[in-house]
Formats: sequence, structure tokens, C-alpha cells
Amino acid sequence: MEYLLGDEWRSLRTAMETKPALRGLRLHRWTIEDDSQFANPAANLPDVPAVVNHLRSDDLYAIAHPALLPHFIKEQLGKPVPWMDDGFYIDVDSNLGKTIYHDAGAFYIQEPSAMAVASAVQARPGERVLDLCAAPGGKTTALARSLRGQGVLVANEIHPVRVTILAQNLERLGVPAVVVNESPERLAHAWPEYFDVVLVDAPCSGEGMFRKDDTARAEWTPDAPKVCALRQRDILRNAVQLVRPGGRLVYSTCTLNPIENEQVAAWAVQEFGLILQPLPDWPGWSSGRPEWADDNPDVALTRRLWPHLGEGEGHFVAAFRVPNQIELNPSTGLGAVQDVKPSNFDGGRRALVMDRRARGNRENGPSKKGRSAGNDQAVTMWYGLMDDLFTDHPAAWNTPVIRKGLLFEPAPPDLDTTGLKVLRTGVCLAELIGQRLGPHHSLAMAVNPGILRKRVELSADEATAYMAGNTLDRPTESGWNWLSTAGSIPVGWGKGVPGRVNNAYPRGLRRSGLLT
Repeated sequence: MEYLLGDEWRSLRTAMETKPALRGLRLHRWTIEDDSQFANPAANLPDVPAVVNHLRSDDLYAIAHPALLPHFIKEQLGKPVPWMDDGFYIDVDSNLGKTIYHDAGAFYIQEPSAMAVASAVQARPGERVLDLCAAPGGKTTALARSLRGQGVLVANEIHPVRVTILAQNLERLGVPAVVVNESPERLAHAWPEYFDVVLVDAPCSGEGMFRKDDTARAEWTPDAPKVCALRQRDILRNAVQLVRPGGRLVYSTCTLNPIENEQVAAWAVQEFGLILQPLPDWPGWSSGRPEWADDNPDVALTRRLWPHLGEGEGHFVAAFRVPNQIELNPSTGLGAVQDVKPSNFDGGRRALVMDRRARGNRENGPSKKGRSAGNDQAVTMWYGLMDDLFTDHPAAWNTPVIRKGLLFEPAPPDLDTTGLKVLRTGVCLAELIGQRLGPHHSLAMAVNPGILRKRVELSADEATAYMAGNTLDRPTESGWNWLSTAGSIPVGWGKGVPGRVNNAYPRGLRRSGLLT
């Protein structure tokens, strides 16, 4: 980088040798604004086709209804991150990540510069969105918040260990998403031109993280940028095939060199006819450098955050529009481009329908084809459990997918997951424990409490004790109760018995000493 930056290199080197004093926090279940800001999050976005969504499900998930941020949390936050609504700087030694509110998914600790990626995606309710390289899940959860539980969200991670971490983070933050563990190539074959927008937060050499991640610095080699760039191009070849004509593709890295940044963006324009789109002039960010690629002036539409110029770690973001028609050819797989005006997409997941009579309609019930008697019994038990949990049956959850004793909400009806490695088709609803069916913790974290029958508000001390595995000595209604704290932050399920609440908090999540 020294020969490219010239005199500016000294400033960058000094910044990279200085440990950052700040990190970032993005609110998830809370907001600093009135909930009305979420009514139409894309109202003022230019050059983006409107989404017509007749199938609403924003009453089903808590993610659509963030609560007003309480003062005791607000006073621990620093200044806002300019490029992310409800994003804030916090001190690097802040204890917020050790609180019950973090474990309950009220917020996500995230590098401030990484928050810009979700802002670049501009996901809107009703869209089909794919996060192709999703682990550990920070960007996926931000996209989910923009979608408000409407549309289709798929989170993919090819690494078998990292995909588990991804699923855990999505559960903690109550995100309704399909989680898959596949290669981009297999997904491109399974879902050609399906998504309105695909995010490729590409595996990279990680140079932008060197001053905060000693491991990234130690693992870097001089060949790393070239090796990573080859892999990034392979991922983009498949990502382009996943985007519908006229859709959007966002590419990002957390590295500094132009081989993985400007040169990959310029290559994608040349190879596939992608059209670079302008990104906001975020404070502290700089334009990409066309002279570091092929001198295409549109490369200046990409954005970089340099650690010596902006408040955050090194990051690169490019936003593309996919032409409406790309003619395939044998040599490169893609060729001549014909561009026409984007068309609207009528997308969305099935709505929450509060109609008890629907249970008697075979179209709303589980299909008998390929089902075992045990599955039939589990579905019958699930209907009974829904009677106990909800004021009425959510129609979207009338046909659960049953796998190894777990009941999941079904994948969107037009998303064929046959033959793919799917960790979850959506929120895990319930689990069989012996001969009994109980609600799953994932459901407690995702559900809108407004549709629940029995709710119990815990004090901060009670929530701390419960999340450590303790029984609560307090009277409550018998059966399953949804437990919360700070008004709307989910803790989990508790089983009410005379005089106490038995602990159903997952053993693997229990932690002692959480702060309040």
C-alpha cells in the first residue's frame, strides 16, 4: 500500500499501529425513535423500484416492533454512527456485551464500519434477500431488521462450524430466516434469479482489522490478497446468477488493498455488465480509486473507510445493479447485456391470519403425503400447544416442518430447499421432549408478544437469576409463560406451577454473573 498511497502512507501506518478506542453497537429490539419510522423505511430511497407486498406478516415477529430505548441504556451509548440508524459508538472496554440485554438480543456488538454494508443493501419489507457469506450474522440481523419479518431472508455460510454460530446469533436476536450451509455454486443452481438483492460480504485478507485483530495480522501473507481475490471472483460468478433481472448486488470486504476491492469491482463490471450504483457520501468515507483498477470512472462510486480518515476499521463497499437481461455464452458464462427498466416484485412470506376456522381447512393444514404417524401426532400436539400459547393460531405456523424432534416454521413456498443442507427452514417453533411437546427458545426470542396469552415481566435481578438457571419463586398462571424484562426484551419460556416458575432456559445458554 505504501507505493500507492505515497505521503498518505505515514498517516495510515500510524493509525494501524494505534489500538482503537471505540467499537460499535447496533440496537435491535430497541430504537431511539418512535416506532412510526419503521412504517416505510424505503420511502426516501432514490432509484429503487417499489415493492408491492400483499402478504404481510409484521404482526407475527417481534423484530417489526422495536421498543423505545430506555434511558439507562441510552446513557451508556456514545455518539451515533452516521451511516446506520440506531447504530452507536461505545467505549472499547464497555460492559454492555456482558449484560442480560445482550444475551437477550436487544442489541448487537458490531464494528461501526461494517454497519455501512446493510445500509448499502437497502433491504425493504417484502423483498427476497440473500446474505451469501453470512457468519457470524451481524449483517444478516441488520438486514432482518429492515425487512420487519416480511419477505424472504436466507442466510448462507459454507463453513460447517461458522454456520452454527450464525444460527445461534439469529436465534438470539429473534430473526426469522432460512439458514443453509452450502457453496455459492450449489445455491446458484438451486435458486437462479430468485433474489431481489444478494449481499457478498466476501472472505478477505482482513487487512482492515489488523489493529484490533492480532490473529488476522499474524495469518496474513504477501500472497493472501491475490488468493482471496480469486475466491471472491468465484463467489461473485455465482452471486450474479442468484439475483433477479434488475435486482441488486452488494459486495464488501474488510481489507485495504485494491486487488480485493477496486479491482474486483471493476472486474465484475467488465465480466458481467454490472452497473455500479452511487452510495451515500458517508462521513469519514472516501471514494474508491479508479486509477487502482482499470480507470473506469464509475469505480469512484464505491466507498472505502480508511482507519486514518474515518472512525472505524478498514472497509470497502460496492453496490451494483444487475442488468435485466444477460445472454449466456460458453466462454465466460455471461456476455452481451440488454438493460431495461426494472420491474416490481410482489414478494413476501405468508401473513399472520387470525382465523381459528382455518384449522379445519385442509389447505391450511399439514400435507399427509410423506408424513409418518409420529409426525401426525406431533402436529396435533402443536395445535394444542398453540391453543395454550397464542390468542389465535398464526396461519403461517399451521404447517410445521418436523426434523429430529424439532418443529420449524416452513420455508417460503416458492423457495425449493430440496437437496440442500438446511439448518433451519425458519424459526424453530417447538421440540419434542419424551412424549411431550414444548415451545422452543427460538420461538420465545422471535414472536411478537402481542399475540401471546400469558406473559410475565421480570425484574432485572429476576432475569439475571433465571438466565443463570434458577427457578423463580413467584406465583403465575399455570402452563407456558413468556418471560420478558425491561418491558419487551424476551428472556424465554417458563413453566408455571403453583407458587413458582420452573426454569426452561436452555442449559447451553445459561450464564452466571451477567450484568444489568
